[in-house]
Amino acid sequence: MFDFNKFVVVIFSLLVLLGGANASEAELDRVEYVSVSVANDMAGQSEQTENETFFEVPEVLPQHLGPVLPTVKNEQEKLSEHPVVTDSPEPAGHPMFDTVKPWVPTIVPFLDAPAQSHTKEASPSIKPSPKGRKAKQEKIPAKKLAVDAHPKMPSIAILIDDLGYNRHGMESSLLLPTEVALAILPSTPFATQTALTAQKQKRITLLHAPMENQRELKLGPGGLYAKMTEQELKETLTKDLDGLPGIQGVNNHMGSLLTTKADSMKWVMEVLKGRSLFFIDSLTSPKSVAKKTAQEHGLETVSRDVFLDNIRTEKAIDKQFSRLLKLARLHGSALAIGHPYPETMDYLKKRLNNLEQDGVRLVRLSDLLTSSPSK
Repeated sequence: MFDFNKFVVVIFSLLVLLGGANASEAELDRVEYVSVSVANDMAGQSEQTENETFFEVPEVLPQHLGPVLPTVKNEQEKLSEHPVVTDSPEPAGHPMFDTVKPWVPTIVPFLDAPAQSHTKEASPSIKPSPKGRKAKQEKIPAKKLAVDAHPKMPSIAILIDDLGYNRHGMESSLLLPTEVALAILPSTPFATQTALTAQKQKRITLLHAPMENQRELKLGPGGLYAKMTEQELKETLTKDLDGLPGIQGVNNHMGSLLTTKADSMKWVMEVLKGRSLFFIDSLTSPKSVAKKTAQEHGLETVSRDVFLDNIRTEKAIDKQFSRLLKLARLHGSALAIGHPYPETMDYLKKRLNNLEQDGVRLVRLSDLLTSSPSK
């Protein structure tokens, strides 16, 4: 690029050398004039060149750009309509006319958890769902081990016999816990009242059927004897059952003789089966066939384990109750039979409220019933 200042300095230096110190003032003015003119001329030429370079751009017409190429809808259509064979890894196109996409910052994606392999064995607690259903997994409960099972608490049941003859026995027995069952003698003064009240309490009640004993003691009304025919025995037993409302089962009153008679017991069980009643063997004789016969007829049944009050003292009753608990712990359950004596009622009222300390529970008589023979 031309430097005007350097040019003036050079000219002035030449004049000084040529003219020396004696050069006139006019000559010096002449040199200055010439220098300025030359500088102006050179500046004008520079300005003209600059205007030509940056402002006089020739007009570009459409025909100067060459043929117009057709617009391609997408890369797939372009390749299918005009296949291009090339060794270049770059895709065929026209970068001149391609639209430049705006720059966007690169964002690092979050890493997803690695997918579980389908070949991995399923967990033992997961069961794959069957085909044709929604892909849902069912949880299979773990096997319950023997150490996880809680031991079952021993159970006792209590049955009070000989109800119906007096009011005091009726009232005191109805004050006992409702798990205690009541056996009512037929055709007695307080039989119906006792049965109705027990029914309101949702308490289990039985017919306490009088059966012949070996000592020839009187049975009272509705007694069943060994000398009776099948028809007589069934008619008497049916009448006894009809006289008490809400009866759910039968047990024997006395009966040390009749319960040893297979035929008589067969007739008794046939009547009970027709009414869907259960039978309790009071077991007044070791030779009794009552329970076995009941099982043969498909009746639910159980035998007595302990008599509470053969001796009517608190000490004797407590001894028998302790024996009841021992049998329950040994066999899992046990049944006791008592009577509406004042001593028995007073003892049970106190004792049945403290069973938790003995590790046993009082249950309904029906919880001890079974229709299968004992092993």
